[in-house]
Amino acid sequence: MHLFHIQSKQQIAKTEIKGDLKEVTLYYENGTIMQHGFYTENGELHASWESYNIDGSRKCVATYNYGVKVGVWTYFKDNKITKITYDNNKIIDIKEVINDKKVENNI
Repeated sequence: MHLFHIQSKQQIAKTEIKGDLKEVTLYYENGTIMQHGFYTENGELHASWESYNIDGSRKCVATYNYGVKVGVWTYFKDNKITKITYDNNKIIDIKEVINDKKVENNI
């Protein structure tokens, strides 16, 4: 496991090797998770990636296949959930759900 500090954005990152992948977790200065996901040995984003707001609420859940956007990406903002479906980096569908109350960030 490696810990290092990225001075330009004041983030703290933790990395850990998991088989052929590098698991990365980036943290805000306040200690909450900013992003979590995986890279390949070649530096390509791979598998699930999650982004969070500074308050810890989910911002986005995404999936990559060796650097290519695939599957359903889910974005959370206030009272709206947006689901964008990708196939080989191309958007093939967009759906939005709007609630009267703030959206719960549980998938």
